[in-house]
Amino acid sequence: MTASLYRKTSLITALAAAISPIAAVADVCQTDNPNITPINVVQGSGFSSPKANETVTVRGIVTASWRSESELGGFFIESAPTDTDDNLSTSEGLFVKTSNHIGKISPKDTIVLTGVIQEVDELTTLTDISELTTCGSVDALPKATPFTLPVADKNHFERIEGMRVELSSSNNEPLTISGNYNYTRYGFVDVSAGRLWTPSQIVQPGEEARELAAKNELNRIQMDDNSNKRDPRPLPFEELFSGPHNSLRTGTKIEPLVGIASQFNRRYRFQPIETPQLKAAEKTIDYNAPEKAGGTLRIASFNVLNFFNGNGMGQGFPTPRGADTPDEMKRQQAKIVAAIKALDADVVGIMEVENDGFGEHSAIRQLVDALNESGSVTYSISEPQAQRIGGDQITVGLIYNKDTVSASSHALVNTAGAFAWGSRPPLAQTLTDQDTGEQFTVVVNHFKSKGSCPEDEESPNSNQNDGQACWNALRLKSAQQLSKWIAEKSFPNTVLLGDFNAYFMEDPIQYLSNNGYYNPSKATDYSYVYDSQAGALDHVFVENELKDNISGVYHLPFNADEPWIYDYRNAEFYEPTPYRSSDHDPLVLDLRFSASGM
Repeated sequence: MTASLYRKTSLITALAAAISPIAAVADVCQTDNPNITPINVVQGSGFSSPKANETVTVRGIVTASWRSESELGGFFIESAPTDTDDNLSTSEGLFVKTSNHIGKISPKDTIVLTGVIQEVDELTTLTDISELTTCGSVDALPKATPFTLPVADKNHFERIEGMRVELSSSNNEPLTISGNYNYTRYGFVDVSAGRLWTPSQIVQPGEEARELAAKNELNRIQMDDNSNKRDPRPLPFEELFSGPHNSLRTGTKIEPLVGIASQFNRRYRFQPIETPQLKAAEKTIDYNAPEKAGGTLRIASFNVLNFFNGNGMGQGFPTPRGADTPDEMKRQQAKIVAAIKALDADVVGIMEVENDGFGEHSAIRQLVDALNESGSVTYSISEPQAQRIGGDQITVGLIYNKDTVSASSHALVNTAGAFAWGSRPPLAQTLTDQDTGEQFTVVVNHFKSKGSCPEDEESPNSNQNDGQACWNALRLKSAQQLSKWIAEKSFPNTVLLGDFNAYFMEDPIQYLSNNGYYNPSKATDYSYVYDSQAGALDHVFVENELKDNISGVYHLPFNADEPWIYDYRNAEFYEPTPYRSSDHDPLVLDLRFSASGM
């Protein structure tokens, strides 16, 4: 330690600081000061401090300072080498909550300070500082402690709370931005070793899903922007922006970096000291479906995130769902139109459009009119013999390119059983491929969501804690009823698509896969990111006899990885592009009927 000018500041009175004898200051700074409580004793080996609510005097080296109210309102200290213990279960770091009134504090300063230990949002914190003495400065900060994700248990997070650490990965996966839901509002993202997957996307519901959920919890930490500011501007971590939309997408790979381990409300955090850097891209992500080959029929599925148009004449805002103003609706419409055009599909199944019929002022009519005005393709709407489909606020829809396919009859809907309430009624339209003359039927679906659980915990639709969340029994019943209905109607060459609100390994998807339908996607395809975990709620199936006619299936990453602030609701970041046109990625299937000579 390099000797420097001692200075002592009493927060009780500036006068006391001015007359404090140099000798007394030197006594405070002695390494054998009997009044010092080591930081590792303050931290203890548990999840909360054994010294909580006690007044203590601690000594440490300032490792990072974010003292302003717009920052963290304090600084971090770490034990000098002479004060550390040999117990790996106790942390050597501590957060000090203070203000600017204590004078200048800089990294590398060694300080002795007195205050009260409290658990503030579960972070062990020294508060109510009554006295602080600066004892000099060191030539270099303590070496950053290596810290790798994933960890074996939560104790590993607690052991380095408040310490300077080097964050990296130990499982041969790069550090990855796994979640950005709170990024634009609170300035933090979730980081993990590799992408996190929704458990029931890649393993069996039940014990396997519970085990993976527990492992995911041990493979994530919040990377914060070192600020308490809400709605930070400019958006933090600009060095990590990538992709054609130049944003901080989930799935972004980053280099290891140094920062301080922290905690906030049951989540462990990482406060970067170094500027995060993008890891060199391993390959270029393809954001667009390949060009449609000649003789290929393209069928797409797209959840448009509550497209409502008020009364269709510029009034009726805010709507029950979707846009709050006419301007928001226009921005939403422009993004959806751009996304559908980018799909270059002959048939598009749509979910979450306003259920207000098919008339001149209906939401689906307005959307299709805008789509047709914007390009060379003319889409027609598939209509059932009903004014609206079921009684929900939202419904499914189907549109088709009338130059490549044709419909010879009205669409059919099923409003019975599971589709009378909960799952939206499916819409089935038989079409003819004009290139080959082959008939095929597209059935558009939107099963009951996982939220708003039944009040009756004994209900089979309550959360069974198997990874499938609420209403799984209803979704399974919907799949069974759907399969039976299709069989009764003898639809030709059936293609099922839509938002099934079930992940790849869950009961409804597996039921369809085991009862006459082929799912060409892989478990590692995804269309949605929830709680920093990726998975596919959107699926496309073909009846087994059609699987050899598939020439491609594409999950297009327009939306799920993008921060939500780029959608239609925020004019500051809005662009009339496909990116964040919804919270679901579109899904595209290419079929070639001539392949089997049918």
